Amino acid sequence: MHITRNTRTLGVVAVAAVAGITLAGCSTGASTGGEDAKPDPDAKVTIVVGEMPTADQAESLKVFNERVAEFEKLHPNITVKGEETRYDPSTFNALLVGGTAPTTVAIPFTDMQSLIQRGQAADVTDLVEDLPAIAGLSPELKSVVQADGRSYGIVRQAYTMSLIYNRALYAEAGLNPDEAPTDWKGVLENAKTITEKTGKTGFIIPTTNNNGGWMLTSMAYSNGSLVEEVKGDKVTVSIDTDGMKAALQLLKDVRWSANAAGANFLLGPDDVRNDYAGGSIGQTVNGANIFNDLVVNRGMKGEDIGIAPLPQGSKGLGALGGGAIQWFNPKATPEELAAAVTWADYYWLSRYTDEKTAVDLAASQAKDGNPVGAPELPIVSQEAYDQYLEWIADSINVARENYTAYLESDLDIVPEPSVKAQELYAALDPIAQAVLTDENADIDALLAEAEKQVQALVDAG
Repeated sequence: MHITRNTRTLGVVAVAAVAGITLAGCSTGASTGGEDAKPDPDAKVTIVVGEMPTADQAESLKVFNERVAEFEKLHPNITVKGEETRYDPSTFNALLVGGTAPTTVAIPFTDMQSLIQRGQAADVTDLVEDLPAIAGLSPELKSVVQADGRSYGIVRQAYTMSLIYNRALYAEAGLNPDEAPTDWKGVLENAKTITEKTGKTGFIIPTTNNNGGWMLTSMAYSNGSLVEEVKGDKVTVSIDTDGMKAALQLLKDVRWSANAAGANFLLGPDDVRNDYAGGSIGQTVNGANIFNDLVVNRGMKGEDIGIAPLPQGSKGLGALGGGAIQWFNPKATPEELAAAVTWADYYWLSRYTDEKTAVDLAASQAKDGNPVGAPELPIVSQEAYDQYLEWIADSINVARENYTAYLESDLDIVPEPSVKAQELYAALDPIAQAVLTDENADIDALLAEAEKQVQALVDAG
């Protein structure tokens, strides 16, 4: 897959499509601690790392503790304190301002540039540039965490938006699970067939919690239209476009012509995932990285999960992409930052450069009953990723042959809007709902009004 550089910065939504947060209490400019201060490599230091496995993940927690011990043996001056803390937009600001945020934790792509602009992400440029795994990252993915030539984090995971379909429902409806549609006309046709043959929802997307806007933006991209353009300091919102209208027309056709959108049109992301995992939804749109969530948290059989490249219109731009960034606390000392970067490289990226690490981590995940080898967007070179897959071959428990089309896709990866993304998504949610609940909804008028509202927010800063 290729990343298309359509905007000044690359900020891509994470799987939860969380609402934007208001951050306050720190400096207004980007932290430059990593640029001006030199750490003492021998100083005794303690770092707090988030996302420690929980007690019910016994094997993964065991491996985590073992890796902490191994890391501390390799770096006797560094003490690692694990916490279960994960990024939550409703609490992160309080943790950061109150000085209780971890030294390092993962955040979604969407929030990175805002954190940089507010000085709430540490400058780690001089600490990451010589790391072996970082050298293997694609330049486009590296740019997600950069501003003005400086780096403020590490990309550790990436994905692209995809057509998510239920292979079991496809088979029940007489459709070939190995032949997912490549355009939206095919999605509509399959939706109609699924509903007619099985009585289940043929196609639906979430429409609340900013998820409707996130999905519509992805679909607009696939139909040839961006939702925002950045030229210098000028940001132009472009919701009222042919691509967005085509996305909404699809929803309208599925709902009113095919009668294949189900009966509930105020669905949140969990609603759609639960119904999909339970076999009630045949097709939807989401990131390919929901595989693990569907299996581990919602009990879906991995063999029933279908993931295919995002369908495209005749002028499709590609698929919206996203992932996770390892964030570093700007309040940390130079020594803490250096230690945290060393830990992040060791814990999250060394699997791509060290065979033993790759094998041990994959084995622990498999023992915990978690999927190993699920479809994803590699963050390292294809050669390095192929080597990684060879290392973990004995632990792979996902039928990767089911995802050949996705894994071999050459669709461009298009960044989401870099300014006021969540506000834009919020403005689109009610339009998705209107189209699904009112056959006579005026798409043109709704989009024109939403475009004005979001542009006003952008102009107001």
